[in-house]
Amino acid sequence: MTQPADPMRIDEQERLLAARPEPPQGVVWRLLRERAQAADAAVAETHRRVGEHKSVFEHFARDVANALHGLHGVTPATAADALPSLTAKLAKALEGAGARFLDPAGEPYEDVEMWADVVGSEQRPGLERAVVAETLQPGLLMADGKLAQRARVYLAVPERQDGQGERKEPREPKEPEEPEEQERKGEQE
Repeated sequence: MTQPADPMRIDEQERLLAARPEPPQGVVWRLLRERAQAADAAVAETHRRVGEHKSVFEHFARDVANALHGLHGVTPATAADALPSLTAKLAKALEGAGARFLDPAGEPYEDVEMWADVVGSEQRPGLERAVVAETLQPGLLMADGKLAQRARVYLAVPERQDGQGERKEPREPKEPEEPEEQERKGEQE
């Protein structure tokens, strides 16, 4: 017969700790200190990011100021020479600030429909597909991929010929409904 285990015997899990346990107030102070250090690190990271953004916008402001300074002394006679240079400088300043200027003039509508809203269109002979005739408001794409501003465009569309099937028209932007109108529609249904 096997002998029962000695109830007074201490196994490895029950051995006494070599050092005294940390007193409760010590635990509280340690946790508070760790939390304060984490908060300080978060504040330092926020200050670092703010500094980076401030630096980017300072460079942007400097580039825009220099481009605008280039307009001094421009007369109607010399404007044609100065405008391309000014446009290039401002586009470079935008790119330096992490933004991309989107001007779809001359582009096929299919290539820009994801980031451009159609304001109007006119039929033109000789076209095979809709093309952006004029950019009324440029688009603005940020470096993180966010579209900060949709482009607003005017299209040139192919002429309709009798006997052809219906052609899909580019869709116009839909204005968002007011919350009260949405509630009324929900009640009617």
